[in-house]
Amino acid sequence: DLVWGADKETLLDLPAVALPGDRWHRPKATGEFIPWNETITAVDPSGRGKDETVSIILSQINGFIYIRDIYATQDGYSDATLREILRRSRQFGSKTCLIESNFGDGAIMELLKKHAIEMKVGMNFEETRATTRKEDRIIDTLEPVLNQHRLVIDQRLITWDYQSNNDMAPEERLPRMLMYQLTRMCREKGAVKHDDRVDALALGVKYFQDILAISSKEALIQEKRQEWDRMITMFFDQPVLATDMLVAGKSFANDTEIPVDTTVYSWIP
Repeated sequence: DLVWGADKETLLDLPAVALPGDRWHRPKATGEFIPWNETITAVDPSGRGKDETVSIILSQINGFIYIRDIYATQDGYSDATLREILRRSRQFGSKTCLIESNFGDGAIMELLKKHAIEMKVGMNFEETRATTRKEDRIIDTLEPVLNQHRLVIDQRLITWDYQSNNDMAPEERLPRMLMYQLTRMCREKGAVKHDDRVDALALGVKYFQDILAISSKEALIQEKRQEWDRMITMFFDQPVLATDMLVAGKSFANDTEIPVDTTVYSWIP
């Protein structure tokens, strides 16, 4: 697991386009390296206007979500764009592709499937449809993860995000940056001029939030089942002690230290 830190020792010399006082920090401590639990690709498609088609590759492990790759283009959903999304997905081991289905009515997913077959990329494709206002949806998804310091980004992507669209004027470049969009998002309609990158990020994070919520619920059910089994076993092996614990409201969980019943019982025949 990572340990969040915000002192001088963890400060990074990286470009920041967030709000005044915001800085980049590396983790204060890291644990051992183990395989990712799951890797996904979140795609926010666009038309051929000024909006970007964005794909973000995210991995999850131990409740932390890692931004591992970002791809953004104003080339709409051309064959070259879709093939590049699939190429990057294969490179990072992504097995699931989430696609915002509000645009194109499923056409983009079918095109991606076609290219995936041709490129021999094995992935599951899932459509998601937004039913709430975009600003509220993005904030409700990302705010808890950011407040808990559960979102981690590769340092090279910070530089890439800052240098992207460098052929544009500064007033056009800034609103297209993920970190600019992320830090200026609010609940007002049209809060930011462009939201393609932060929308794709929210799409992927929401997927992991749902998965982690299900996993937590299943873990709680399993924990309760194990506690019940342990209680039943104790009633067979140490009935008096088990009764005393039950009356006292003590837990039968696996991490509970249960004393050995040394009482000597005798009876008169």
